[in-house]
Amino acid sequence: MNYQNLNRLIPLAKLFGKLGTIGFGGPAAHIAMMEDEVVKRRQWLTQEHFLDLIGATNLIPGPNSTEMAIHVGYSYGGLPGLIIAGVCFILPAVLITAAFAWIYVQFGTLPEVTPLIYGIKPAVLAVIFAAVWRLGKKALKNRKLLVIGLGVAILLVFGLNEVIGLLLGGSLGMIWLGTTNQDNPPSKKTIALLTTTLTTGSVLKASATTTATVATV
Repeated sequence: MNYQNLNRLIPLAKLFGKLGTIGFGGPAAHIAMMEDEVVKRRQWLTQEHFLDLIGATNLIPGPNSTEMAIHVGYSYGGLPGLIIAGVCFILPAVLITAAFAWIYVQFGTLPEVTPLIYGIKPAVLAVIFAAVWRLGKKALKNRKLLVIGLGVAILLVFGLNEVIGLLLGGSLGMIWLGTTNQDNPPSKKTIALLTTTLTTGSVLKASATTTATVATV
């Protein structure tokens, strides 16, 4: 392994170890934090590349934020980066879960963390909304994309399956936008559109869930 690769693996390990430790709020919040770190602050990836990766992770099964960590690691550090980013992102949650399990086995109860969770929820939503705003400005480049994106996002909020939403948005994008623009092919537009659509749907779902949970307490 050369020094250039090593110099990339160490920052990857530090970043995804940190994100794995402080990444509360689920996949939407995790991806929002990744976008802020790897695109805005460190500029490891371009915004377009990051959007493409989100589109790819939404087309395959599995936890999106973990898949994003692995994709980013591979894009920046090759195969070693893939392994480092994935392990460092997953390991903190494994250790924290193991610690709570040990506490429960030893004492028959867990620490009271409900107030902490209620405090985290508004902050998580703020992080997600900020990321949606940044991604949306980049992805929704014209009114047609905006109409399709908002339409699919609304359907997602009302329970439409995300895979169906992807296929629906992609089909509408190809039909409505056409296939003649060689400079900005519909496939790339569609990925960007669906990325923002799914993130927006996640935000609205998270908002509704948080509001309902707080209202019951």
